[in-house]
Amino acid sequence: MTAVDLARPMLAGRRGVVLGVSSANSIGYHVARTVRDLGASVAITCRPARVDRVAPLAAELGAALYPVDVGDEPSLAAAFDALGAGGAGLDFMVHGFVEIPEGVLGRSVLDVSRAQFEHVMSVSAWSLIAACRHARPLLARSTAPRVVALTSACSHRMTPNYHVAGIAKAALESAVLYLAMQLGRDGILVNAVGSSFLATDGALRAIGAGNAAATRALQAKRSATGRAIEPEDVARTISFLCSPFAQNLTGEIVTVDGGFARTYL
Repeated sequence: MTAVDLARPMLAGRRGVVLGVSSANSIGYHVARTVRDLGASVAITCRPARVDRVAPLAAELGAALYPVDVGDEPSLAAAFDALGAGGAGLDFMVHGFVEIPEGVLGRSVLDVSRAQFEHVMSVSAWSLIAACRHARPLLARSTAPRVVALTSACSHRMTPNYHVAGIAKAALESAVLYLAMQLGRDGILVNAVGSSFLATDGALRAIGAGNAAATRALQAKRSATGRAIEPEDVARTISFLCSPFAQNLTGEIVTVDGGFARTYL
């Protein structure tokens, strides 16, 4: 069991990577900023096409930035090779890869092509397995290695304009279970954190600003806490799961939504 110094910031001295930062209004960015504020040294990845947009965010965070095309596994391998250069390790990895082809969520699930389905599934779910394979040697150098995947409550709730993304998130959650079993004897804890609706750039593109506002109003009305979920709520839960404070806790899907999913009102 790893000793924990309660007088230090929760992630002080720890080093990690957040996979899949797309903008200042992405959950990946909020996670990277929160773990940095809690004392961690953090690196981030983004799609090659978004390097110009994400580079200023990386500079603000003091984070190394690696362009990764999830469809090109050598680019993923190259990022982890760079992260592990000189024998460096990783204490945590946060997986936030997701990519939905333009217009897919605006159509019926019956109109999703096999190629589109396979693309969404590959980026959202298979990429976690691939990332864990490449990260495993680096995580093995940590005394408290952690993997956390970003999921969504829409993986198990019928949600308009989310269909194939929800299916992929359900697959991601299943991958978390089997990775937790595979990596647990190595001391690597694997969990996922999901939430009800967050008004990220991707979510706003999918459902529109008006629907987003209505959804958040419903969250505030129905949740036990009386408020809609905020990115910081999710980021802080992820930070805990990335820390040595999370011990012998693995294979869990944690929902952060103020009790919204538990309320019949």
